[in-house]
Amino acid sequence: MKITKRQLRRIIKESLLLEGEMLPILVNPYEDLDTMNRIANYALTNNIEGALADSNVNYEDLDMDLDGMNGWVQYVGADDGHFSEDAVVPDNWDLDAVYQFMKDLESAWMDSRSDASDSKHKSDPDPEAREVIGRALTMGYIDLEDVKYITYQVRRKGGKPSNINIEFSHPDYGGTDYANIEARDATSIGMTLDDIEDVLAKHGAKGRKRRKPIRHTPPMYD
Repeated sequence: MKITKRQLRRIIKESLLLEGEMLPILVNPYEDLDTMNRIANYALTNNIEGALADSNVNYEDLDMDLDGMNGWVQYVGADDGHFSEDAVVPDNWDLDAVYQFMKDLESAWMDSRSDASDSKHKSDPDPEAREVIGRALTMGYIDLEDVKYITYQVRRKGGKPSNINIEFSHPDYGGTDYANIEARDATSIGMTLDDIEDVLAKHGAKGRKRRKPIRHTPPMYD
């Protein structure tokens, strides 16, 4: 009995799926498309949970891979040199369904990362104080590791702290955010501004002393 090339490729694909291996859908000898190829495989069965359980897919730069995948996935099945000769086109390949899977995966991935971040925030030290600091910076809270990117200055009236000026400059975000923490913000969680200052200093924020006023010498001539 003769087996056609098409039948042979189908047999190989079915055996790979049974063994849990990834089909070579998006493969290129000159580009690292491993994560994109895995996503394409999970898309065949709309397996969001499987994709999120795969550490080669569920990692911090998945959004970048998904963005880059838009420029590749459209060429699946096109014999134009985008993919290796051994690349296959699954029988149930549906480009629209793959695009929808990519959107759903990114949404689920962002939700999972948010949940993990919230859980870590609660288990790290001083969560309530970091929420006060974060809200001043128009975010839900500031991560423990990000406190070190804050520079703060305590403003005082009558020798007592009246507010804390903060500057937040994270190298990954670009620019500087400015905010102000008032006494009522601290008392809302049963703390004082001194307590907030202690939290800032303890976790690596840099304190700035009050600058001396600069005396300007008037010009001798108008």
